[in-house]
Amino acid sequence: MNYNELAARLRKVHLLRRIWIQKAQSDAELYFGQLPILEYVMGHDGCTQAEIAESLCVTPASISTSTKRLQKAGLLTKTTDPGNLRCNRLSITPQGRARCENNRRMVDRIHIRMFKDIPEDELEAFERTLNKILRNLAPPDANPESVTPTEIATLINKIHKNDELLKKQQTLPDADQ
Repeated sequence: MNYNELAARLRKVHLLRRIWIQKAQSDAELYFGQLPILEYVMGHDGCTQAEIAESLCVTPASISTSTKRLQKAGLLTKTTDPGNLRCNRLSITPQGRARCENNRRMVDRIHIRMFKDIPEDELEAFERTLNKILRNLAPPDANPESVTPTEIATLINKIHKNDELLKKQQTLPDADQ
């Protein structure tokens, strides 16, 4: 069994799925990654960008960029929290809700295509295998049965902090110079 080939196939599946979704979203005038943001806001009216970032396991900076685009497109509104003037709350507009629901239907069709002709027992075995892979890659202190978005976000933040530290160390002048 060649693990590199299996990992390469997983990457190909991920890339092909992403291409299909990007195509569907470009037809619906959304960027890749904006549907999960719209869906989160639709389910958590008045949420903050930090809450979205944690839930989706992405950086707050990427959420900030996406929410600005979504506001500019008229899909989200941002209001200042009266109890904390430094905190902004997000809500989805009626246009955003319609675009979100339409886009979700397109993505669902892609997922149906992705798994067509695969019998239920094979899908269940595939799910068990994916769960084992997730357990194997989960942070050591995480619950192996269910890695939460918060645990993934924490791991990502640790990696980014280590990357930033390494960059700083590489840019420091040598003491010998």
